Amino acid sequence: MRVGTPQHRELFCRTFIDTHAAFEPAELPWPRLDALHLARLRAFPFWSYARSIEQRAGRMVTAFARTLDDPQIREAVALQGVEETRHGRLMSFVVDHYGIDAPLIPIGDPPADKDDFCIFGFGECTDSFVGFGAFAIAREKRLFPESFLSIFENVLWEEARHIAFFVNWWRYEEARAGRDTMGLRTIKALKYHVRATLGTAQGATQMPTIPTKLDDPELDAIVKSVTPAMFLEAALAENRRMMARLDPHLLKPTVMPVLATLLLAGIRMLPPRAETAAANTAGGQSADAIRRRDAA
Repeated sequence: MRVGTPQHRELFCRTFIDTHAAFEPAELPWPRLDALHLARLRAFPFWSYARSIEQRAGRMVTAFARTLDDPQIREAVALQGVEETRHGRLMSFVVDHYGIDAPLIPIGDPPADKDDFCIFGFGECTDSFVGFGAFAIAREKRLFPESFLSIFENVLWEEARHIAFFVNWWRYEEARAGRDTMGLRTIKALKYHVRATLGTAQGATQMPTIPTKLDDPELDAIVKSVTPAMFLEAALAENRRMMARLDPHLLKPTVMPVLATLLLAGIRMLPPRAETAAANTAGGQSADAIRRRDAA
């Protein structure tokens, strides 16, 4: 299949539309959390910003869909807008249902043109990759019950679909415009990633100050025991798992996996640090203590 052909467009649009799942956040099987896991959930400081970002994404993607002429692409992008909007409702439900102190942060809407959608799409590639790593670590360290994590696996699957759809749409548009050469698209993709990162950094200034230490000492110890190498390995493995669920003929995001692989290779070349080994040992002991207590 050649990128930029009607067959390519049919594949990435139809795959995205056919894999959409209809559900309402309030109707999902949210588990009752015990005091330990409830405290952990409330200890994370990102809820306000995450909810506001998801709500803005839904509005922007929905508005961008209305500007598209191709009916098949417009249908798929509009459906992504539905899913992004639902992510905002899901975040709001979690905050309300579990009593999380997360003041609403008003974030204005960006212009909904093609350039803004590209910045958003490449930013979502970065955010999803980080989310894959965080989710894998949370599952590995048993930070929350599986019944809770399984709900968020569905959210991450939607994010995987979003970034695969975006990359195929972007390559399709670039090919139709005669700009789909490897060197040119790599430079453009990196530029969009940088612009997305700068936008995220600017938006983060509206976020409440993130504490250097979480309120939950045991959770803080577990989080600090995760080294950069451990996180990158987890993110790469989870990314492979998510991408494997998609049609093998679809293009997949490559910038973040390649950068992470190079960074991980560089880290592995560094000499081991005694304090890092000590932190890992302490963190592992804390996690083991928690698991023994939970099993008791």
